[in-house]
Amino acid sequence: MGKTRVFTLGIGALVAALALGGCTYNKGPVVTPGASGVVLAGTIAAQMAMQEAELRQSLAGSGAILTNTGSQLRVTLPEAITFAPASTAVVNAVLPTLRVVSDSLKRHPASTVRVIGHTDNVGSAAYATQLSADRAMAVAMELVRNRIASTRIAVSGRGFAAPITSNATEAGRAQNRRVEIVITPTN
Repeated sequence: MGKTRVFTLGIGALVAALALGGCTYNKGPVVTPGASGVVLAGTIAAQMAMQEAELRQSLAGSGAILTNTGSQLRVTLPEAITFAPASTAVVNAVLPTLRVVSDSLKRHPASTVRVIGHTDNVGSAAYATQLSADRAMAVAMELVRNRIASTRIAVSGRGFAAPITSNATEAGRAQNRRVEIVITPTN
């Protein structure tokens, strides 16, 4: 695990350095990150690693799933812990989990937040899109109630356009019904 984390942070630092323009190009295919880009990218990577560790510990046992993509932290809230079937009202049992995420966002303010709703493929596309958008908005409103600035949050509903597994079984459909909170470091 340690080797993977170092590799991920190293790649993340290089990608961030390239994106920030803090690189010089040598003759040939070698890219050398400039000092300012590496320092800034290293800071972003270190902050993201710290936030990941805090969230992983705080979310343990909550039913939420934390994923580090290398450039974002993704907190996945399965429908089973977040909503009653076909409902857009956040259940009380998930409120502590949303407070944990909100507290983390307060401690790490240099990030943007996307809240994305997803459904299974049962019902019409229009219904699924609206349900997923309403669920994403309900989660986003809980973050705002926990004092996260609404200007940091973007909300969208994807309906059944982005399944994570097949919708052929009830177990697969259950996994596809989720809300994701995507945290992206900004500087």
